[in-house]
Amino acid sequence: MAVVLQKGTLGFAFPILYCCILVLCILSSVSGEVNGCSKQEMQSLLAFKGGLHDPAGRLASWNASFSCCLWSGISCNRLAGHVVAVDLHEKRLNGVLRPAVLFKLRALKYLDISSNNFTGLPIPVELGLLKNLRYLNLSRAGFAGSIPWQLGNLSSLEVLDVSSSASRLTSPSLSWLTNLTALKDLSLDGVHLSATSSTWGQSVSRLSHLRNLTMSNCGLTGSIPSSLQNLTSLEILHLDGNTFQSEFPSWLAKMTSLVSLQMTNANLNGSLPFELSQLPRLSRISLGYNKLSANASQIFEGQWKSLTYFHMPNNSLDGPIPASIGNLSSLAFLQLHRNNLRGTIPESLGLLRSLTVLDLGYNQLTGPIPLSLGSLPKLTNISLTKNALSGAVSESHFRGLNSLKYLDISDNRLIFYITPNWTPPFQLDVLRLSQCKIEGLLPPFVKTQRSLTTLDLSNNTLMGQIPPWLWNLTKLEKLILSHNKLEGPIPSQLYMCTFLKQVELRDNQLHGNLPNPPRSFAAGFPWVLDLSINNITGPIPSEICGMLHTSRFLSLASNKLKGQIPPCICEQSVYLEALDLSDNKLYGKLLPNFSNCSSLKVLNVASNNLEGQIPVELGKLKKLQVLHINNNRLSGNVPSSLRDCKMLEVLDLSGNSISGKVPDWIAELSKLRIVALRSNKLEGEIPFQIGYLQKLQILDLAINHLSGSIPQYLSNLATLRNKALIGSRSDEFRYGIYYKEEINLVVKGQEWAYKYILYIFTSLDLSANNLSGDIPKGMGYLKGLHSLNLSHNQLTGFIPRELGEIINLEALDMSCNRLSGRIPETFVALNSLGYLNLSNNNLSGRIPAVRHLDTFGASSFSGNPDLCGPPLQKYCSYYTSQSEEGEDEEGEQSVDWWDSWEGGMVMGCVFVWGCVMGAMALSNHLRTRYCHVVDSIVKLLL
Repeated sequence: MAVVLQKGTLGFAFPILYCCILVLCILSSVSGEVNGCSKQEMQSLLAFKGGLHDPAGRLASWNASFSCCLWSGISCNRLAGHVVAVDLHEKRLNGVLRPAVLFKLRALKYLDISSNNFTGLPIPVELGLLKNLRYLNLSRAGFAGSIPWQLGNLSSLEVLDVSSSASRLTSPSLSWLTNLTALKDLSLDGVHLSATSSTWGQSVSRLSHLRNLTMSNCGLTGSIPSSLQNLTSLEILHLDGNTFQSEFPSWLAKMTSLVSLQMTNANLNGSLPFELSQLPRLSRISLGYNKLSANASQIFEGQWKSLTYFHMPNNSLDGPIPASIGNLSSLAFLQLHRNNLRGTIPESLGLLRSLTVLDLGYNQLTGPIPLSLGSLPKLTNISLTKNALSGAVSESHFRGLNSLKYLDISDNRLIFYITPNWTPPFQLDVLRLSQCKIEGLLPPFVKTQRSLTTLDLSNNTLMGQIPPWLWNLTKLEKLILSHNKLEGPIPSQLYMCTFLKQVELRDNQLHGNLPNPPRSFAAGFPWVLDLSINNITGPIPSEICGMLHTSRFLSLASNKLKGQIPPCICEQSVYLEALDLSDNKLYGKLLPNFSNCSSLKVLNVASNNLEGQIPVELGKLKKLQVLHINNNRLSGNVPSSLRDCKMLEVLDLSGNSISGKVPDWIAELSKLRIVALRSNKLEGEIPFQIGYLQKLQILDLAINHLSGSIPQYLSNLATLRNKALIGSRSDEFRYGIYYKEEINLVVKGQEWAYKYILYIFTSLDLSANNLSGDIPKGMGYLKGLHSLNLSHNQLTGFIPRELGEIINLEALDMSCNRLSGRIPETFVALNSLGYLNLSNNNLSGRIPAVRHLDTFGASSFSGNPDLCGPPLQKYCSYYTSQSEEGEDEEGEQSVDWWDSWEGGMVMGCVFVWGCVMGAMALSNHLRTRYCHVVDSIVKLLL
């Protein structure tokens, strides 16, 4: 039967038909999504789940009651219903992976099991069977061992991420990558690839479609292979945290496709090519913590129109910041601290309306802070610390900074002047205004900053008492008010602020007793509490012992505390790393229960009135690094139990009445850097084993009763021999969470406190003992030595000429000995010498009139009767001048050869020979007899 459509109904029928078909398609799609998962695929996924442990129940939906397309982390193809993706990232899974059972998922293209807890398990080789995969993410899942080469069978793979956060994965070769010709993104961060340093570039450069390459912290060395420039599609290159030891690759400036370049802390050197600033797409560059040099004026005059992120701290970027930096209109992040930037901060920075972070700290910038910075609405962080900026800082500098969270303008020459009624437009998290010439009371605007976590107003001239409102800042974690003139008692609220972790009130005028904490309050002290250099009096209350269970650092040094150290002080101090009670009036015995502070790294009870013997229990402090018990009234021997403190770096027992010998077991403390035993009653010889201390920088054994000779082995002290072994600023004497070492040394005849340069200073002081014999010539090998004091002993012999080779020597004292001979001419090389004392010896001859030796006064040479020449008033005779011409190369006083016994023997023989020859010339008979004798001797020989 034919269906006849009337004219006029045709236009209405087609939309109805179209809607019906659309509804059927939707129903079909929904039906396929719910019911399309095949039984075979469901069984495969359940078998895969069977090996997993799911403590968080993230796979609870994986059961046969639902289609697997509805399971958590599973995606299916809407048309065919097959499983195409398994996404299990961050599911807190562990157990055993069974990727072989996923082989039946023929349509599987996406597999992500990243950020789980398969700790220590190897990456299954069966993953190489899933040849349809295009995306594979195994990153930070805890895998360990070697990456299986079978991953190279995944020829369709476009994204591969096997990054490891703990460097547990390795790969002896990356040749398996060459089969992944479709790869676009490759992430190997944290994979240990040191074995591939010479070949990885060849493998990676064959991936012609690669757009993203991240290989940070892989242990790569050598140079960055130039073959990477063949990757013409490369947009992201991240190689941070490797040790390439090479110059910055200039060919990178030709890779016009680059969008992001990161090589932070990669040990790169050389110059940054200007052409890099011409790359049109480059938006992110991070090259911090290298040894790169560049001129800021050139770099920021480039065409970086797309640049949003520039991170280059700790390099050698020099010159002024050009005004053209204001043309980088997209720039949001600028971090250039610890470079060599000079000049003023340009006003044009105020044009960077997208800027959020500005860090120019630790440079040499001068002039005022431009007012234009106050108009940047998105600016959240400002750090201009440690420059030479000057001028006033007022409300106008902050008028438009509504987003500001971090402000650090400390340690400049600025004057921070804000009117008392000012209300800031921001809510800061961190405020650092150290050394900003703030006077009077704490600035009232601080009370409005309810979000503050760090407040540093140290090194100003703050006066009055600490205001009560300060304790209402309930988010405050760090409070630093040191080096001011604050007065009044210690606030009792200090015990109540459970949020505080660090409180520094050092060097103020706080007075009164330490308040007793409330009995019902057990929150504990802040982690760091520094109340040193104040006028706190009275005893240390035993009630504070219960407050120390949270403390890491406690300093009550340089106050007027008296009484005994509470025996309970270490009962609950399980986390205490540094305890400083020095320079008070504490008395009694040194407590043996200090050994209960098992975490203690620093114990300083110096300059008190403690007595008795050093407790043997101190040897139980296995983590102890610094021990100061100097300037007390301690007696007895050095306990042998201290040999168990293997981490000890500073041992200061000076200024006591300790007797016995310098222990030879001291050589077992291989980390020692400072040994100070001066002003005791030690006797015997200096143990040669001290020469085994390879890290020793300071040895002070002065003012004891030591005898014998100076050990030759002292010339083996490695740090004193090689100045390059002395620590850098990163190796400063810092211990625990906060403590920085300080020690008093007698140098150049005066006592000095060494703190900020202690990490580079070296000293050897053996003065005021009974040492005898010659000065070892090997002392001249200690070329890293700054101060040498051998005065007030019984040393004899000549001054070794080798001492003139200690080119870094700043102070030399050999006075009050029995040294003889001449002053070595080699002293001409001691250009750093600022103090010299050779007085009261038996030196003779002319004082060398060379270079800087003539700058020392007569007191440096007095008491040597046979020494002459300026600056002494005694003039040298003609005989003295003539005898100096025969001075030998050793710099010692030469003896006239003709006056020696060898010269006398030769002269005698010549005289006798001359007499014989003369007699024969006058007597024919003697000549005949002489010839007969010679003939007889010749016949016997033949």
